[in-house]
Amino acid sequence: MQFITLVQLRPAGAYTETGSRVAARATQWRHLQHQIQLVGGRVNQIWNVLGNDYDLMFVCEADDPKTLHRIDAICKAEGYASKTHPAIEAAEYAQLVEDTADVLRTGGARRGSGTERDEA
Repeated sequence: MQFITLVQLRPAGAYTETGSRVAARATQWRHLQHQIQLVGGRVNQIWNVLGNDYDLMFVCEADDPKTLHRIDAICKAEGYASKTHPAIEAAEYAQLVEDTADVLRTGGARRGSGTERDEA
């Protein structure tokens, strides 16, 4: 399964940093990347997020859905705010929407026909 993790390295409202503080941030994301791998995540990409409450976005994969919860626990233990979400490709999502609509349409028809049988 694919997922993303958004991480806030700096406290909300922190000012822009330069120089050695920025280098320290690079050390932090490398450390988080290693921690994600230790709990079963495979980091495919790391992106800096601009204009958002979060600083980093890890694009990852995992075999076990529990890995997502483990990653949030690691981030919390390290003192970082984070959000981890499953992610799917747009085409897969579009198919999921269509399949769900089909189930809802079909499910509604089944319930209606089952009710008619009960009345007969």
